[in-house]
Amino acid sequence: MYLAELGDRYRDHTEAQLIEYDMSGGRRSVTYSRLHELATDRAEQLAAAGVEPGHLVGIRAPSSIDWISWDLAALMRGAVLKAFPDDTEVADPAGFVARHELALLIADGLATDCPAVVTPHGVPGRDVVPATAGRVDRDHVHSLVYSSGTSGKLKGLNISAQGTEYVINRFIEAFRLTSADRHLIFLPLSNYQQRLSLYCCLWLGADLALAPYQRVFHAVRNERPTFLIGPPVFYDTLLQLHRKSGSGAGLGEFLGGAIRFLITGMAPIRRETLDAFWEQGVKLLEAYGLTETGMVAWSTEEDHRLGTVGKLLDPGHVRFLDDGEVIIHRPAPLSSGYFEVPQDGPDDTFRPDGTIATGDFGELDADGFLTLLGRKKDVIALGNGRKVHPAQIERAFAGVDGIAEIIVVPTPESGRLGAVVTTTDPADSALPAEVRKRVEEVNRRLDSHQRIVSVVFSERQLRSDPEFMTGNLKLSRPKVARHFAEAVAGGTDHR
Repeated sequence: MYLAELGDRYRDHTEAQLIEYDMSGGRRSVTYSRLHELATDRAEQLAAAGVEPGHLVGIRAPSSIDWISWDLAALMRGAVLKAFPDDTEVADPAGFVARHELALLIADGLATDCPAVVTPHGVPGRDVVPATAGRVDRDHVHSLVYSSGTSGKLKGLNISAQGTEYVINRFIEAFRLTSADRHLIFLPLSNYQQRLSLYCCLWLGADLALAPYQRVFHAVRNERPTFLIGPPVFYDTLLQLHRKSGSGAGLGEFLGGAIRFLITGMAPIRRETLDAFWEQGVKLLEAYGLTETGMVAWSTEEDHRLGTVGKLLDPGHVRFLDDGEVIIHRPAPLSSGYFEVPQDGPDDTFRPDGTIATGDFGELDADGFLTLLGRKKDVIALGNGRKVHPAQIERAFAGVDGIAEIIVVPTPESGRLGAVVTTTDPADSALPAEVRKRVEEVNRRLDSHQRIVSVVFSERQLRSDPEFMTGNLKLSRPKVARHFAEAVAGGTDHR
């Protein structure tokens, strides 16, 4: 796959379709050849508006056929798309355009007379590019995107064309994708992983459906995808819906009946969830990657080991520091560096020697499968100076009767470990006492510094509660720790 040849490629796919579901469940579709016509028209509109190669075209809008046509139009024109998360606040559109040095901003829901702002389905005026518009080196930057990671704080990333092509080509090869495949995405297109999926499908001529998360399960059953990529919360929710459906259909049929494989990443997944899918003959494969590096490891249909994130794509380009942190040195990483970083954000990810520090701790087994132990930012420093990975402690409690979910947090004052637990039956008032006993049983098998000294209960599943998630549906551990800090300190509240 080569981005420079993408237009010529998907223009000839006269039968492959791009499908869009809206929030009401309405369905719209275009063929890829028609999409090429739309993108060509919009590329001409960009030129008439004064957009030149290297100019920044911003977009802040929900995923749609229009979103994609602007992306492809920018590619045709040689402009650089700057993709803002859907919830980005634009209080002063003209000031926003100037501050981000945009030639044009495509956005919905803005009341403005700024000529450089156009709706996703609109047409920009002629020669509207402001004097404040900046340019970037198109040879080195394909797109500008934002990533929240597990911290929930946005970082701006320069995405490279070479890194994009490398990841997509390896993915096509490893998973044997063809035009017979059919894909569905439900996370925002501002998340660059979704655009990797888009370019992949356009190149192959594989059908692609877009759906908001609120309509994803309806769309899955209608469109019958052959593969899906999603965070753990998606698969947890899918299992719950399947069990509640009472239809008698197997999990594969519940997913439309055409699934070849599913991929999960972005956050740790519960082993119980993995087992439930495989027991029903649905291949749920773990993968690991970052927007900074691209994919690092993945499990495939032929080569997988449950509980690991698979084998390294490039073993020769990966090494481990003494503390276990995964370091990448790849000729074509997905990103070449940051363009915006929070003041307290990472400043040592892209290192002077060309390596990329992932912030993840991991270890390889004898057969080359990678197990992730936890995030560097999630490490809890205890009062005695010891450091622990909360994800490792949580794994020790996997499968304990009565525990549906456990999230390890620091105790605010004692410098020990606490845990927020959701039971398998929040309505059972006797269950918390039983769970506490079982936690003590596991504690006895752990080193003293790893033991849970305070347990509180939540009636909500925190990993699927928007209050405790980042924009990419990942658990935000800091949010959980802050919300339950007082309860963990007392160790007796049940909320």
